[in-house]
Amino acid sequence: MGYSAYTSKYVENDVISRPKEWLVPLLYEHLLAHLRRAHVQIGQRDYEGKAASLEKASAIVIELLSTLDRDQGGELAQRLAALYAYFGTEILTVGRTLDLELLGRLVDMIASLHESWIIAARTQWPATAAGKSDTDSLYEARRA
Repeated sequence: MGYSAYTSKYVENDVISRPKEWLVPLLYEHLLAHLRRAHVQIGQRDYEGKAASLEKASAIVIELLSTLDRDQGGELAQRLAALYAYFGTEILTVGRTLDLELLGRLVDMIASLHESWIIAARTQWPATAAGKSDTDSLYEARRA
């Protein structure tokens, strides 16, 4: 089994083992990773790589949009839908214009929202008696 297969298996296990409250933050982590990768790729003039990274980022935004429960979510779901539509449009604009400033603003917005989702997930899946959940430790390790 090659490195790519091991990586895919690791990601699959990560998704399966997470509590459901942590799936949205996980999607945001991957969205941010693809956008940051695209930022580097644009700087390196790796336009093929940039296109692939932005395509994956767009797919995650579409997934976030499609999983909204508009009946149960009410106004919050409607606002998130509008925000996700905005993200999708901005990703397309970055792909066309290669605007690193726009991409940086987009990353900042998504990172801020990601932090909010982490706080929300922590309220649903509180820390263990040791003071931190396993997911908190995993999240901190990824940020390092």
